[in-house]
Amino acid sequence: MEPRRASPVTVLCIVSGDLWAGAEVMVFNLLSALKGEAGVNAAALLLNDGILSRKLQEIGVETHVISERANAFGGIIWKASRLFRGRTFQVIHSHRYKENLLAFALSRLRKVGTLMTTIHGMPEAVGGNGVSDLRPADKVNFAVLRRFFRPVAAVSHEMKATLTAAYGFEPERVTVVHNGISLPESRHEVGVTRPRDGAARPFHLGTVGRMVPVKDYSLFLDIAADIRNKTGNVRFSILGDGPLKPVLRDKAKALKLDDAVEFVEPCSDPWPYYRSLDVYLNCSRHEGLPMSVLEAMACGKPVVAAAVGGIPEVISHGEDGYLVRGRDPLAFVRPCLDLLRETALAERMGRAAIQTIESRFGVDRMAASYRELYGC
Repeated sequence: MEPRRASPVTVLCIVSGDLWAGAEVMVFNLLSALKGEAGVNAAALLLNDGILSRKLQEIGVETHVISERANAFGGIIWKASRLFRGRTFQVIHSHRYKENLLAFALSRLRKVGTLMTTIHGMPEAVGGNGVSDLRPADKVNFAVLRRFFRPVAAVSHEMKATLTAAYGFEPERVTVVHNGISLPESRHEVGVTRPRDGAARPFHLGTVGRMVPVKDYSLFLDIAADIRNKTGNVRFSILGDGPLKPVLRDKAKALKLDDAVEFVEPCSDPWPYYRSLDVYLNCSRHEGLPMSVLEAMACGKPVVAAAVGGIPEVISHGEDGYLVRGRDPLAFVRPCLDLLRETALAERMGRAAIQTIESRFGVDRMAASYRELYGC
């Protein structure tokens, strides 16, 4: 093992910050874990002011915002170059395609030792034939990553396999780093599904994420309608926002779920929401390694999830949750009803879910992996 540097490694994390979504949560968890450590000095550059910028400032992380709403991309590059004039970063760690291109531009204008990125999810507009199906912006992004970024961190082994087999990334350039979360202190008190007292407390199934096609919340509503038809005293909720929200509201109304489905606004502290659930339901068409699944499991909630992306690297089917293959709503309904009807099963899976997160997906484990990639 190489000895650590005598002086801290300076790192600039670049992330959009427009939403409180997976990449933003991961960056906050990482910078929170690195804050105050002797071997690394990390700062953040965001393209939007919002929940992430406020939370980073609250914990004392050096945070800069150059608004993408007020500046064209060329203006962002120019302002960032002026902002960091005279400073040297050993590492620029970027997230998503626009931030990757900004990191590359900065590396041409300012002295930078290493460019690295974390890929949180595959492009949504992919048809299945590799590079030829990428949008032009994604083609440029991947070309720049393949040529100039090392390492590339993938959040799941499935994603690494896709990057190398379909998109031309050299296997030795791609490192798998699973996402990690800070565990809620009260997880053991509230983690297990609590007994229900008939009509006084409806069984609650929920999900968290941006309302975009890849999350397939239309399937979530189909599942909700089927469960509602099979049992009473049940409610559903979706925490998040996004362009499909009006469409999903209309579908809930058409399915006569108006009184059973709640659309919950995004928030910086999701733990009370997770604790209100009995089951967490994920219906995505693809995922990298979703923070929401990790957070729900950390609160002791059994997860019923599509067996896509990196999710099978988290959930052990039948032990701490259920994996569903295919898109048939009934395949999701069955395990949800099993958990509704068998409290002991839900409690056992909830306890196993907590153990999975404690042993494999804590923030300290993730931060240690990134420290090694940073060279500190």
